[in-house]
Amino acid sequence: MTGLNIGMLGTGEMGAGLAAAFAASGHTVLCDLTGRSQESCTRAREAGMTQVSSLADMVAQSDIIFSVLPTQCALAAASGVAAVLANSVQQLVYVEANAIAPALAIEIAEQFLETPVQFIDGGIVGPPPRGALQPRLYAVGMGLDVLQQLDGTGFKLVAMDGSVGDASAFKMTYAAMTKGTNALLANVLLAAQSHGFLDLFVDEIEASQKVLADRARTNIPHLPCDAARWQDEMQQIARSFADIGLPADFHKGAGTIMHLLADSPFGTETRRTMDKSRSMEATLQGIANKK
Repeated sequence: MTGLNIGMLGTGEMGAGLAAAFAASGHTVLCDLTGRSQESCTRAREAGMTQVSSLADMVAQSDIIFSVLPTQCALAAASGVAAVLANSVQQLVYVEANAIAPALAIEIAEQFLETPVQFIDGGIVGPPPRGALQPRLYAVGMGLDVLQQLDGTGFKLVAMDGSVGDASAFKMTYAAMTKGTNALLANVLLAAQSHGFLDLFVDEIEASQKVLADRARTNIPHLPCDAARWQDEMQQIARSFADIGLPADFHKGAGTIMHLLADSPFGTETRRTMDKSRSMEATLQGIANKK
């Protein structure tokens, strides 16, 4: 397989994980680190990314661009790439792989209407690639033949029938269940903490709801370090539900919970810096004390 030049918008855990997998498969992964944090630069270096001097340079050298960013950055990033391509004849594929509402995916696709870009609406389900374990990339749009060249080199491609917005809708529906459940568990256990019966409550769910108890113990300690990113994602989920006439208030509330977690003493942590020995109970205590 001929190596591709892959532009990566985003050097978070998922973006860097994909980049490392692509690089290990013989592709060149390009990134513009202008204005990025030291931690982002470290992740990019460890992932084997090749730094370029500007967004324009990255776009000019890329066969395919992946956008894997915090949701609130998705539109501005796409607009920046579209501006670089104004009056250009360069052929490339743009993979919009952020956790966004279908309506926003359509709005982003419209940024490229006057460009030669082949636009793919994508939704990533699962954690960053690690060894043989890879997330699924649900995708719909033009340029899937190029994307298929990367199938199995960082993600497992699931090509969908339909139109732009459908892959984002799939991602929203999945995240509504997984991250929504985590938000609900955090809120319920914070209520138990505030009432003063957390230990007794945990004993009960260990006995009667073991799956939920295990999920809470696994996820709650690291929720604060993800919460700032996921706060806007909850609003995107709410928008996606409201747009099809379903109740949106639950995930608006989940966004409020994420804000509470992000504003806690643990909200400045990252997956790299968090205290991995901290228990669920200690995490809930610290959040409750700040509240």
